[in-house]
Amino acid sequence: MKRILWVCILVLLSGCQQPLSRGDDRSQAPPVVAPAGEGLQGLFDFSSRFQAHSTRDQLALCEELRQALEPQGDIWTGWYLATAITQVEGCGAPEEAIALINRVLGQRDISPEEGWLAYYQINLLRRQQLQRQQLQEAIAEQRKLKGRIVQLTESRRLLENQLRDLKRIETSINKRLDEKE
Repeated sequence: MKRILWVCILVLLSGCQQPLSRGDDRSQAPPVVAPAGEGLQGLFDFSSRFQAHSTRDQLALCEELRQALEPQGDIWTGWYLATAITQVEGCGAPEEAIALINRVLGQRDISPEEGWLAYYQINLLRRQQLQRQQLQEAIAEQRKLKGRIVQLTESRRLLENQLRDLKRIETSINKRLDEKE
């Protein structure tokens, strides 16, 4: 029931948000994302604005967050980056996002709602890790099967060549036998 409530709140909040302004000149470096506020509202605001961008812009914003995280040491920047990692492929590894969220949880007292969101996001990231692992295993299996197909194709080609050679030999033997008769 709580999940449905949070999903409804998230949907309502995401529909009311304005995207981050990126400017018209794409050659300029994108501006550093300023947090919309602490707490869940800030995370919701960031998430909805982040989703409004193209993948290329999202990846640029991920890099900005990563750079802003180190000098400022702001724990909310870490949670924003973890949220971005959850939302876009190529922003970072799920392990990094889990570490960032755990850092947030370890540095401050959080509300039950923030705790629930952190728990949910960590579970989502763990599923993402599992799916990546399964994908890597499937890719490795696919490579192995492709190699096997190449081997079987080569074996088939060799067998077809041998069969043609045997047919020629058989034809040659039959001609000689016919000539002797």
